[in-house]
Amino acid sequence: MPQTMTKPAPEAAIKRQTVTSAVADALRRRIIAGEYPGGHQIRQEAVAAELGVSRIPVREALVQLESEGLVVIHTHRGAVVSELDIEDALDIFDSRILLEPFIIKRAIERAGEAEIRNVQAALAQYERALQQGADPAELSRLNWALHIAMLAPAGRPRTLAVLQSLYGTADRYMRLQIKGKAAQSRAMEDHDALVAAYVARDAVAAARLLKEHIARAREDVIAGLKQTPQGASAS
Repeated sequence: MPQTMTKPAPEAAIKRQTVTSAVADALRRRIIAGEYPGGHQIRQEAVAAELGVSRIPVREALVQLESEGLVVIHTHRGAVVSELDIEDALDIFDSRILLEPFIIKRAIERAGEAEIRNVQAALAQYERALQQGADPAELSRLNWALHIAMLAPAGRPRTLAVLQSLYGTADRYMRLQIKGKAAQSRAMEDHDALVAAYVARDAVAAARLLKEHIARAREDVIAGLKQTPQGASAS
């Protein structure tokens, strides 16, 4: 009588999926924080041993990170952290310029008083962090939180999922840009004007200000990359 292969129990599949997500989160944080710089080879065995997991969720996590543009998987070298690259930065920021102004118009049309209060609270948190000298990681997190608060009322979950992915990849670049005091002050001015237009429900002005805000960040990032050896070689 032929033997049939038994499928893993649903609980086991869910557990493995959870472990894979946890491994992906840990590796993502290290890449974005610069602990694993561009060109760094991620050794599956070492990561598995350090995190106390098998190699399977590590391999699955690396495939997920490759889809996000954070690593490149080579046949013989394994997974390598992707380099910061001018063309990649342009791709990310230009995609945001296309999507975010469109979404913010719809968000303003649909936002209620509670959603507007959420946006104001997110702005206040960002401003407080700036005043307290928060590190780039925290400022970047609060920056994304503000953008998401402004866009969420649009009710476009698929587009927001795309933007969330772009934010995750852009984070490596934004942390370079947001270190300087001048860039921080300019970002705060942009956010103040943007939220003022949002609260006034001026969708046209908000879309224009958001487009200009993203474009300025893009130019700062590109200028910064051109000052680094890997960025200069990619231009």
